[in-house]
Amino acid sequence: MKTSGSPCPLDQISIISFKRCPYLRTYLTELIQAVCLSGSVPDEWKKACTILIHKKNDANLPENFRPITLQSVPLKVFTSSLRIAMFSYLLANNFIEHEIQKGFTPHISGTFEHTAQMAYIINQARIRQRSLVITLLDLKNAFGEVHHNLIQSVLGYHRIPQHIQLMIKSLYTNFKTSIITSDFNTPFVEVGRGVLQGDCLSPLLFNLCLNTFIQHIKSEKYQQFGFSYKLLNPIHWFQFADDAAVITGQESENQHLLNRFAIWSQWSDMIIRVDKCSTFGIKKALTKSIQYLPKLIINKSIIPAVESGKSFCYLGRYFDYEMTNNEHKSELVSLLTDLMKQIDLKPLHPKNKILLYSRYVLSKLSWHFSITSIQKTWILKTWTQFSNNTFVNGL
Repeated sequence: MKTSGSPCPLDQISIISFKRCPYLRTYLTELIQAVCLSGSVPDEWKKACTILIHKKNDANLPENFRPITLQSVPLKVFTSSLRIAMFSYLLANNFIEHEIQKGFTPHISGTFEHTAQMAYIINQARIRQRSLVITLLDLKNAFGEVHHNLIQSVLGYHRIPQHIQLMIKSLYTNFKTSIITSDFNTPFVEVGRGVLQGDCLSPLLFNLCLNTFIQHIKSEKYQQFGFSYKLLNPIHWFQFADDAAVITGQESENQHLLNRFAIWSQWSDMIIRVDKCSTFGIKKALTKSIQYLPKLIINKSIIPAVESGKSFCYLGRYFDYEMTNNEHKSELVSLLTDLMKQIDLKPLHPKNKILLYSRYVLSKLSWHFSITSIQKTWILKTWTQFSNNTFVNGL
């Protein structure tokens, strides 16, 4: 666990105390062993505090806030140990899929893998004049909509040992949290639905729920669906936590996979936000490839299509027909302009401003350079312009 993690306001115990005090670590180990033997999680561990982080738009609407739950450190250590043991068990027995699902998987940079593959597929479809349909799916409050009964069913489906199932059931029974602000805090309310926010085990439990669907579409019946290249098996689905992308060569195949996902969402009682979904298409017209508007339906609603010349965003990267990276270039210029203005206004020595640039500004820009293929000539031209305006004139 990271030492930078915030302690729970209820006990104010930091992870640093356990890292620096061998006696506390020994005592906590004995407590965790007792929990494993009894199969019951202490009630004091099942209390947490939730703070609300504003995302964007109107601050008066609750849906524009992201809840972040602060749990006690002993519970985090316990669930972290449980997660490591469960993941090792699932991996050793090949019960969990990690070719399609890249979210929360150790030692895998899923964001870069999925975005790089998607960019390559779009370029191949355009250059080789092949048909391609990509549909992005969005689940409403995905982590918060998971039923606790579904978690128990999924644990049984993956053959998780019974004593671990009992501990997880105990953890999710009568777990309570209090919403806190700078001015007040609410009485404790029971968490009746959703995986526990801020819990080390929650990402794995959510992945296990989605794994029931992923294992279904990996069956032989669906292996030929998707977009194939270099004589490899067709790629038909990308998943990163709750962010899904359906990739096929034909609309009919895409629609069939969407139908299967709709059935699974009904079974799991998850809600698909059709207005947040989108679909993107490329097809051959005479002697060249063009972007077109696929007509796909899910839950009796038409999925919005990406207009010709427009882009869509998946895992933080923008994709369009020509793969121009224009949105990333625009964001880079805007971000760099804003940061340089802020640095210029600081009452600092020029040497310190340059130091601030090298240690802070570059780290803010690195994400765009990591996931895109922006040409070096554009970077040099843009950087020269900023360096002349800032370092020569400003400093």
